[in-house]
Amino acid sequence: MLQRIQTVHLLVVVGLLTTMLFSTFATIRIAPALPAGTYESTGADSTITRVIVPEAGGEEEIVFDLWSIRANGAPAVSTLYMAILVCLTLAVAFVTVFLYRKRWLQVRLCLALTVMLLGIEAFIILYLYKLRDMLETMHRDYAVDYSVTDLFPIIALLFVYFAYRGISKDIALIKSLDRIR
Repeated sequence: MLQRIQTVHLLVVVGLLTTMLFSTFATIRIAPALPAGTYESTGADSTITRVIVPEAGGEEEIVFDLWSIRANGAPAVSTLYMAILVCLTLAVAFVTVFLYRKRWLQVRLCLALTVMLLGIEAFIILYLYKLRDMLETMHRDYAVDYSVTDLFPIIALLFVYFAYRGISKDIALIKSLDRIR
């Protein structure tokens, strides 16, 4: 089983998808609405309002991971469908490793993995665009820290392709050996 290179490629896919379960895709830091200092304003009824904005800790943080998008630790948007797709893709990749005797089934599962990985990447791009649109409507300064984890489905897609090629070469080799007999 491990002497076949496509098994190693599929194990790399399993490793990448497992890493996606525990890492963040992006972290967004939003600057406070007012710079640090003391502000006073007089209302229409002659009341004086004083606002003190502290130096540090005034910025908000939005974290996008596999399970949800959290604003300051509180869940804001659920990413349940993406999490289900990643878990399902992980299960299919793991099962594909152990189907080394059924090469045609492995080929079909590699094609299914390709579609699933493209779906995961589409989900990531969709949520990142939703976040960007939401942040632009706030009219506040923000900084986005993207993660390498955003590219894991594409890297896994390459390894699925390499596994597919290895399985196809095995099928061609077995067909050629059957012709010789």
